[in-house]
Formats: sequence, C-alpha cells, structure tokens
Amino acid sequence: MDGWMAGLGAAQLPNTDALGQLLSDYTKRVYTSQMQHLKDIAGTLAMEEAEDPAHVNKLRSALESVDHKRRKILRQMKSDMALMMKSGGSPIHTPSTAAEDARLASLISLDEILNQVKEIMREASLSPLKKLRKEKLLASLDALSERMPSLLEIDHPCAQRQILKARRDIESMSEEETHPSGETRFLPSSAARSEVNQWNVLQFNTGSTPPFIIKCGANSNSELVIKADARVQEPKGGEIVRTLPPPSALTDMNYEEIKQAFDQLPEAVCLLALARTAEGTRARYSRLYRTLAMKVPSLRDSVVELEKGV
Repeated sequence: MDGWMAGLGAAQLPNTDALGQLLSDYTKRVYTSQMQHLKDIAGTLAMEEAEDPAHVNKLRSALESVDHKRRKILRQMKSDMALMMKSGGSPIHTPSTAAEDARLASLISLDEILNQVKEIMREASLSPLKKLRKEKLLASLDALSERMPSLLEIDHPCAQRQILKARRDIESMSEEETHPSGETRFLPSSAARSEVNQWNVLQFNTGSTPPFIIKCGANSNSELVIKADARVQEPKGGEIVRTLPPPSALTDMNYEEIKQAFDQLPEAVCLLALARTAEGTRARYSRLYRTLAMKVPSLRDSVVELEKGV
C-alpha cells in the first residue's frame, strides 16, 4: 500500500484494520458518553426529594423519560456491538443504574399511595359523612401508612405529610348524626300518603308465602313511597306507608343496623330485600328499589341515573 493508506496497515483476522478499529473506538466512546450523561441526569433526579403530588409526578415522568432514552440507546448498542464483536471488538461496559431504578420504583409506589389519598379525600367530601364511613376512611389512611416500607427513605416525608394532612382534614369534618333504629332512613309519614297522587301496584310471589302486593308512588320531593300490609299473612295488621331512600343509604350500615331499620318496613319488603349478609341485603334492596321505582313514571329518570352510577 502506498501513500496515506500505508499507515493503516493490513487487516488481520480476527482483528479489523486500523480504520475499522478507529471507528470502533469512536463508537464506544460515543455510547459510553451518552450512557454516562443519562446516568448523571438520572442520578441528580434520584437524589431530589419530592415535596407534593405534583412534584412526585414531575420526578417520576423525568426518570421514566431518562430510562426510556437509556433503553433505546442500549438497543442500538446491541445491534452495533454485534457487528463490532465479529470484527474482534471488545464489549462496552455500561454504568450501573440500580440506584436510579430503585428510586423510580419508589416514586411509582409513592404516586399510587398519593392517588389513593386523593380518592379517600374525594369520598370524604361526599355528603353526608356518617360516623361509620368516617372510621372506614381513617382506617384506609392507616392502611396506606403501613405501605411505607415499600418506599425509599427519601420518599417517606412526602407520603407522611399527605397522609397526615388527609387524616386531619377528615377528623375535622362534622359527622351526620345516625340513629341505630334507622328512623332517619325509612320514614313513616302521613304527609307522604297525602302527597302521592297515584299508586302503582306490583304483585310478588316468593313461593313460600301467599302472593302479596306493594303499592308505590312518588311524593312532591321525588322520593319513592311505598304502601303495603304490615304482614303478608293474616292477621295482616293494616297498611303501612314508608318513604324509601335510595340504595346508597345502606352503604355505611352493618347487618344488624340494616335489620333494625327493616323492622320499620312492611314485612313484604323484608322478605324481598333481607339476605343473610349486609352485602347481599344491599344488593337485593338495590334491585327491589329499582323495580319499584321503575313503576313510577316520575322516578324512571332517577333510576336510569342510578344504574349509570351517578
């Protein structure tokens, strides 16, 4: 070889020629520089303490972006290095990202905890806040506190601040007075009888009792009102009028409270709605409420909204 090419030397297997080696070394330096740059950025982000949910989301997004770029470079490196290794090149040693990966995992867990705190506060804002539901919400916050070990130490303060703030806010909320007998839920009302302009009649047959009927209508407040005999068999004891609340009224009641509340209702409703568990009773009462309300023209729209979960 003459001229400038003489300095490159001749290719010798399994090594590449001098120009190929130069390109290989340059490629390695480029990849090494890129990976180190991303590690420096991720390292800085991983050491930054999150102050609030918005900051948590910002840090998480930034670390996920860096991780995405790093993986993209690794895929490109894998392709290029496969060709270089065939020509006798040496592999590239990438810097460890264990610390940064651990922080990203911690931020993901922290973000989930903060989202649940937000959901708990949303539920607490729904009125009325009854004592039992308030206790359940506070218990949910306690459960979130028990998940602290899944976080790195740097993320503990943010989680603790948000949980403590939520606890203080919920504890400061006034509770709606509840009555074990349920008289605020199933209201006997002589006014309800006079306000109902039209009664609609439904007949039921459970198979274990004689057929019985329940009359239903709506009062001026668009509430479901029922009228039925006190008992389904003789002596029936005369008709009872009750204003029935929507199924959500049973949400925070335990089984004994539901049974006590149902004691004020006509036996027909108890036969159709009462199950062996609180959950089963809530489901059966919900179906019965929808069945009765759908027979009342002025309540059908509210039933549709109820079925949508509104």
